[in-house]
Amino acid sequence: MTGKPEPKVVYFGDSMHSDIFPARHYSNWETVLILEELKGDRDGKPEESEPREKKGKYEGQKGKPLYSLSKKWGSFFTDSISGLENTEDSLVSTWSCKRISTYSTIAIPSIEAIAELPLDYKFTRFSSNSSKTAGYYPNPPLALSSFETLTNK
Repeated sequence: MTGKPEPKVVYFGDSMHSDIFPARHYSNWETVLILEELKGDRDGKPEESEPREKKGKYEGQKGKPLYSLSKKWGSFFTDSISGLENTEDSLVSTWSCKRISTYSTIAIPSIEAIAELPLDYKFTRFSSNSSKTAGYYPNPPLALSSFETLTNK
């Protein structure tokens, strides 16, 4: 459509299975994962919603944000493996966390998180040689920040 032999494409999606994986794997497009688990991760508090008078005519209250730490299932990003004899428990990245950094260029909590950035803003991307927290915008998940601190000691 552009007439260019290899146009650059950025694909935004909220499903690893039907959006991000196919766009990266089959087309090698840059991908931005909209990851709701990043919402409300900071300070353990939900994001503040806009005052009612600023909301649009048909816009209702924002739903309760998801958290990256479930009381039942644990962290979406890290897991603890019980130590073997005479060893400590160790933290590892979950399968989901590894897929995010493998198939996404960056992960954001919502489109609103980047809407007012300048068009030439340079994001820190996921890559095999960067830190485990690179690629998450505007902040990495708290579980990964703690994980990186522990593994760098």
